[in-house]
Order: sequence, then C-alpha cells, then structure tokens
Amino acid sequence: MSRQRGKVYLVGAGPGAADLLTVRAVRILQRAEIVFHDALIHPDVLSYCPPACVIVPVGTRGGFRTPNRQANIHQRLAEAAAQYDTVVRLKGGDPCVFGRGGEELEFLTAQGIAWEVAPGISAGVGGLSLLGLPVTHRNLAASVMLLTGSRTASGALEELPLSGPLSPSQTFVFYMPFRHFSDIAKQLMAHGLPGDTPAMCVSSLSYPHQTTVSAPLAGLGAAVTEANVAPPTLLVVGDVVGWWRRLQGDRAAHEG
Repeated sequence: MSRQRGKVYLVGAGPGAADLLTVRAVRILQRAEIVFHDALIHPDVLSYCPPACVIVPVGTRGGFRTPNRQANIHQRLAEAAAQYDTVVRLKGGDPCVFGRGGEELEFLTAQGIAWEVAPGISAGVGGLSLLGLPVTHRNLAASVMLLTGSRTASGALEELPLSGPLSPSQTFVFYMPFRHFSDIAKQLMAHGLPGDTPAMCVSSLSYPHQTTVSAPLAGLGAAVTEANVAPPTLLVVGDVVGWWRRLQGDRAAHEG
C-alpha cells in the first residue's frame, strides 16, 4: 500500500525573537518531521522542533546559493511531502509578505499537495509595533505602503500608479533595503517627498542587539553608513517616524 502524501505548512517565524511566534506556529513546529527554513531564523525558534526532526537550511546564508534556488526548494518540498506527514516551510515574518509564499502555494496546489498557512508577525507592521512605532496614526498617517528595497532602488517606484507627489503623511516601509538607502531616498525625493522627511533604519528587530538609526531622508544614507548597520534591516519613512522620536524623548524624560 502506497504511503499517503503529507501536508506542507508555510509557517511565519515572526520578525526574530522566538517569543513572537504564534501559538499555531509553535504547535506545528512541535510535531514537524522536517523543516526547511530560510536564513536569519532565530535558533530558539527551531528549538520547538522534536529531537528527531530533520532541519534543512535553504536560505542563501545557509549554503543554498543556487541559480534556481526557488525551483529547488519547490522540488524538495514535493519530495518531502511524499515521505513525511508534517513538512514545514519556515519563513521569517509572514510567509505571504515578501516571503515568496504565494509562489510556493501555487506550486503545491499544482502538484496536488495539501498545504496550510500559519501566519506570522510581519516585521514591517507588527515588528514596528514592538518598538511602539505605529505605521498608521489617525492624526498623521492614513495609509502605509510596503515595498521591497532592492526593487525600489532599481526604479520600482516608476511602476506605481502615483497620482501626485508623495507626502510624509503616508508611511513607507521598505523590506530588505540592504545597502540601497541613499538610492531609495533619491527615488522618494524625486517623487516629491521632502528631504527633511523623518526616516529611520531598524537593524536586527527584536534581537538583543537591535539598533535604530534615524535622520532626515536626505541624510539617512550617510547616517546608516556611518553607523555601519548590518542586515536584516527595515527602512521606515514618514511623519510617524518623527512622532516616534518625540515619543521616545517624552518616555525617557518621564522614566528619568
């Protein structure tokens, strides 16, 4: 009798710290038989897996640098689903926010493989809330735009249906800005955002060595370079950043 296929779980690991996992994510990890995880997953997250669980790093930092990396991941998920009951694809943040979760769901569906998504806290929304930084604010920001830093640096803003100049009353959150801070700033200013718009880089969000660097948009690239921040990073731009800085000052004054 042939073995019934298992299920693949796309699980969000949150922005970093293991205590930001959802209860559902923990329960799935506790019965996982094999886990394929991206880079930058906190080791404490993997500690929820059973001792016999097979742990497979598939991030570029885990030695999985191949020209067809995503296709190879798809193939390995299919092979694992034919062998194990509970297969986990573990991703930082939320699987469906710049995590290629949609591509993997399409593949699994086409292959007739059962799947389930366990959402995670996305760094660019819930992760910033951890800092006390709201991406929307009734008096400051009625909208938020999530973008990938690498694509924006190469001109992705040109693809957006912009009806007018950008405004600091919008919040812009860039995932994976890498070393493109100056290029992103130039793109935003070219589309009308003032150079004195508050901006901030967050590095290693939710980790003990978390750092933040804030500066006016026009000077953020130089400030980040001087601070020598390392990935993973987020870039946040808009009036909410200025509000957050004032909040931190008031908080420090009260606690002092």
